[in-house]
Amino acid sequence: MKDLRIVVSCVTFEVAKVLKPIIYYRADRAILIHWGGKPPYTDFIKEVKKRLKAERIPCEERTVMILDFSAVMREVRSIIRKEKAEGNHVYVNIGAGPQVFSSAAMIACMMEGATPFNANTKEFTVPSQKFFEKGVPVGIARDVYDPNEIPVFGMHPPDPELIRGLSIWKEATSRVGGRPTASVMTSMEEAGILSDIYEDDRRKRISQGALMKFRRNFLEKWEAQGWIRKGQRGKYSITPQGEMMLNIFA
Repeated sequence: MKDLRIVVSCVTFEVAKVLKPIIYYRADRAILIHWGGKPPYTDFIKEVKKRLKAERIPCEERTVMILDFSAVMREVRSIIRKEKAEGNHVYVNIGAGPQVFSSAAMIACMMEGATPFNANTKEFTVPSQKFFEKGVPVGIARDVYDPNEIPVFGMHPPDPELIRGLSIWKEATSRVGGRPTASVMTSMEEAGILSDIYEDDRRKRISQGALMKFRRNFLEKWEAQGWIRKGQRGKYSITPQGEMMLNIFA
C-alpha cells in the first residue's frame, strides 16, 4: 500500500508525548525507537504499545542506542528512505527522547524530506517526579498540545561515491598498510567509481593521469571535508568525523 501516514517516535519516559501525536496524525503505522533494556524503560514501551493496540494502530519496534548520534541518524534516515520509496508520508517526533535523538532525527528529516514535529507539554506530572500514577506509566507530560510541524531547510547527504570510496580506502589501509594507493584505486575501479586507471593493462601500471584524478576527486575532497588527515611522513589516517560518516552513510 502507498500513501500511508507513518509516525516515528522515540520512547523513553513519555506516553502522551508519543501517543497523542500518533493519534492526531491518524497514523496508519507507528514506528517506536527505544533503547530496550529493563524497567522502567520497558514499562513505558509496553504502555505505549498497549494504548496503540486499543486504538488499532499497528506498530513496529526498533532497538537503537538512542544516545549514539550516528546510530540514531543512520536508523531514522534508513526508515525515512524506505517509507518514502514506498510512497508513504513520514512524520518524526523530535520532542520525545533525549537531545541526541532529537538532533540526529532533525538532520535526517532535513536530508531526506520527512516532516519533523514537536508536541508541547500542556500538563506535567511533576513535581511528583515519579512518572507513574497508580502504578501506570504516565511520563513527564500528563497531556500535550497538538503537534507543531517544524519547517525544514534543504540539506544534502554527502556524495555517495565519496562515501563508497572512503570505505574502500579505509579497508585497503587496514589490510595493506603504508600507502595503499594502487590497491585503493584497483578496488575503486572494480566498484565502478574510478575508470581507466592503467597506462599498461598487461603490467597493471597505474597511469599518472588516473593518479591525479584519484587525488583531485577523492583524496583532496576527503581531506577538505575533514574525513582524513595527513600525519607524519605524509601518511593519511581516517578522522573521527570520517568514521562517523561511514557509520551513518556507508
